[in-house]
Amino acid sequence: MRIAVVPGDGIGQEVVPAALPALTALDEAFGLGISHDVFDWGADQWLATGVGLPAGAISRLARDYHAVFLGALGDPRIPDMAHGRDILLGLRRGLDLYVNYRPIVLKHGVIDLYRENTQGLYAGVGGSIARSGAVTVAIDECVYTRDTVEGFVRFCLGRLREQHRRKVTLVHKSNAVPNTGRLWQDVFWRELEAFPELVGSEEYVDSFCYNLVRDPTPYEGVLAPNLFGDIISDIGAALMGGLGLASSASICPETDFALFEPVHGSAPDIAGKGTANPYAAAMSLVLMLDHFGHGTAAGLLRDCLTEAAGSEAATPDLGGGGSTRQFMAKVMELLDRKLSALPDLPTP
Repeated sequence: MRIAVVPGDGIGQEVVPAALPALTALDEAFGLGISHDVFDWGADQWLATGVGLPAGAISRLARDYHAVFLGALGDPRIPDMAHGRDILLGLRRGLDLYVNYRPIVLKHGVIDLYRENTQGLYAGVGGSIARSGAVTVAIDECVYTRDTVEGFVRFCLGRLREQHRRKVTLVHKSNAVPNTGRLWQDVFWRELEAFPELVGSEEYVDSFCYNLVRDPTPYEGVLAPNLFGDIISDIGAALMGGLGLASSASICPETDFALFEPVHGSAPDIAGKGTANPYAAAMSLVLMLDHFGHGTAAGLLRDCLTEAAGSEAATPDLGGGGSTRQFMAKVMELLDRKLSALPDLPTP
């Protein structure tokens, strides 16, 4: 399994290198056959060359790699995030990564949040009219195709069934955005007929967010269009304890290619200080291991991250006094101990 590693910008260049040794340790212990190459796509390359994704990058990734491990994109020197859109949206669309999985890990359990990742208001359809240097008309179109919504819903329901979930909630706003909203409703209920194990429900996005904050315990699986899923995921991160704990996977169901990344952003205000929380980056590697069928290795790393997050090595955002390196050093210590305690290493 070959992984393309893109540290990106800001704290991405700190948390990604910090997390990779855990993957290497598990690879060596379980014989997973994982290798990785590092690519310098980010703000520095954009400023030097004007290029985000180099020519041929998409075809090369699809041909030579199984996944991308991405740090974060964003730099104050590029205030309009042009390079971030070029790289991240380019990867999502070019590799058709239309399923975004963002687990919300809470004390009572995990809410499996699935966000459509390539269409909706993020499809890039629209434009603006300017007069005397000021924008007078601005249009962003919400575009969904039935094929994408069907593929998304079918894949997510299948994953929820595999995880033995019982309930799934569709989040939409069909009372105010009727055309795409009704498309989602129609597809959701039609596809759900093939999954009798799941009980479906639907909520307007504003009501859902209100209910999620008040009491998240009724929710198990959540499906949402692109913009609504983006907003919900940050609310979920807040409920978890902060963006430093939020991991994600963007998946193409047809090819199984996937991109794994923390969702905390490049955090330029703390970049270079050595205090960035690597939990979400390392947890994205847990999602990677799970995605490719290495559940035992994933479970070990997940347990070590959880234990380290409650230790004296926790980073300041978690209430501790540890640094990025100290946190991952604690994780590696715990991981080495758990691997050494295994009498015979199980198959991954």
